[in-house]
Amino acid sequence: MIDSRTIYLLILAVLLILVGYASEEDYFPPPGFEGGWRKNTSPEFARSIGIDPGKLAEFGEFNLSIPNTSWKPYADYKGIVVIKDGWIVGEWYNTPAAREFKTYISSNGKSFAMMLFGILVNDGIAGTVPNVVDPESKVYDVRWLKQGFPLSDPRKDHITFEQIFQHTSGLCPERTASGEDVEEGRDEWTDYTKWVLGKDESWPQTKPLYFDPGRIEQYAGRDMSGEYANAYSSVGFCHLGLVFNNIYHVPAHRVLWDRLLEPIGFSGIDFHAPPSDSTKWFSAGGLRMTPRDYSRFAYLLLRDGRWQDAQIVPGDWVERFRSSPKYPNIRSNVDGVFGDQYPEDMFRIAGSGLNWAFIVPSLDLIALRTGRADNQTWAEIEREFLRKLFDCLSNKPEL
Repeated sequence: MIDSRTIYLLILAVLLILVGYASEEDYFPPPGFEGGWRKNTSPEFARSIGIDPGKLAEFGEFNLSIPNTSWKPYADYKGIVVIKDGWIVGEWYNTPAAREFKTYISSNGKSFAMMLFGILVNDGIAGTVPNVVDPESKVYDVRWLKQGFPLSDPRKDHITFEQIFQHTSGLCPERTASGEDVEEGRDEWTDYTKWVLGKDESWPQTKPLYFDPGRIEQYAGRDMSGEYANAYSSVGFCHLGLVFNNIYHVPAHRVLWDRLLEPIGFSGIDFHAPPSDSTKWFSAGGLRMTPRDYSRFAYLLLRDGRWQDAQIVPGDWVERFRSSPKYPNIRSNVDGVFGDQYPEDMFRIAGSGLNWAFIVPSLDLIALRTGRADNQTWAEIEREFLRKLFDCLSNKPEL
């Protein structure tokens, strides 16, 4: 029989394990001026948390070897970060300056806009803003998008925010599945708001819908993500920034900073090609940030929208996107699109230039890279990125 002392010790051991687990779950990096991320890149520590240090080094070297394009000024900077159990266990830069350089992370801005919309939904329910908005609300509503009237295409009356998130709204696609450009006028608009809403006569491409809202099957140029079709539209996501501005009555970049970025300790952001002096954030992209700040956003998603004692983004809102295969900008592996050998709960946020973060809640793992690599290499590099990342893990999940 097991004596009472043995039972006590077993219970104590279990409690210590649970306390240790909870402490990892409750870790959140303080702002940089208070010390920032905790970091331990020693081989011994890597082994203690189930990572092969030699293969982790190979992962970092592989990412550093990927050439950037000549797109200045971003071409000179690369950053790679791996975070396990709240610890930076791998961090590589091609030059010391890359650690603090604010890289343009392109369409990652869409995932930031999606999370800010979740905050807006919650604010409407709480009554802190005058309008209640949800994913099925019409985008074109005079209460939050009065500039859109009269409609440039009568079918715009049926567009919902959910269709924008899924890229099935019918709004001007960037390009067809074969790579033919559709969208024109970016950074060349006469007036940014008019360009977004299809009212800039210099760029008629944004005026019509290319298919009825939600009827992606009507569009011959549709692309596929796994089994799900989309017509990838930055014009669609630009509508969100206008809505934030109209509802909060301050510029969208201010809402983003005050409600999302500052609360999780961002050191600061810059903007790539701001649309105008009054509209700094191109809400389909446009954000520049350091790799460590990008890591903060990924960590917020990993922690279900919670930061310390504050629920920054509603947890069910984060779960809505990371557990579904329908959203290209927060792309879940629930359907095995990245490979059946990888956890179903893994998901990716990403932007042009191979700026991406893979987030795996079941492994408490984040791996990300920033830079300006050639998009034509995307599929090949992504496959090798994941293969080498999971090759580092000595406690690979049973799949």
